[in-house]
Amino acid sequence: MPMTRAVSSRLLHFFWIALFGLALGGCAVKWVDTYDAVAFEEILTVGKAVDRFYGNLLETPADERAYRHFVVQYVIIESDIQSMLTRNRARALNEESTQIAESILKLWVKYKEAHKSRNTYADGGAKLDRHRFNRLFAAAASAEQAKKLKPDERDATKDSE
Repeated sequence: MPMTRAVSSRLLHFFWIALFGLALGGCAVKWVDTYDAVAFEEILTVGKAVDRFYGNLLETPADERAYRHFVVQYVIIESDIQSMLTRNRARALNEESTQIAESILKLWVKYKEAHKSRNTYADGGAKLDRHRFNRLFAAAASAEQAKKLKPDERDATKDSE
């Protein structure tokens, strides 16, 4: 009898380990949020608004670039960027996109405050800032597009042979 009890205990133990292993084998760990088409379109729309802002600013003669002429655009775009950030923060597993949106908002506010304090915006600074925002919005769009990839396609350690 003691021998049978030990065997059945081991079989039961083996059964639970096997069941647990099968359950884990069927599960996939998710490290990144899924693709969100609305978020992607929002990135493109807000990026376009920022690019248009700088285009208009650069077309304005330098002596007419007082902050007061651009304040409404600053407020509208800042609220759009804040909306983009809020959407990213609300999504689980979305740290990279959230960090990019935070960087965009931080820079937007920084450049707005600089314009406000100087009450002008030099061509060189505007061109550099426009380019910086273009790169950041491209990174945000790429980060969202990457979420379309299958999990094994996101793994950089896998060889493509």
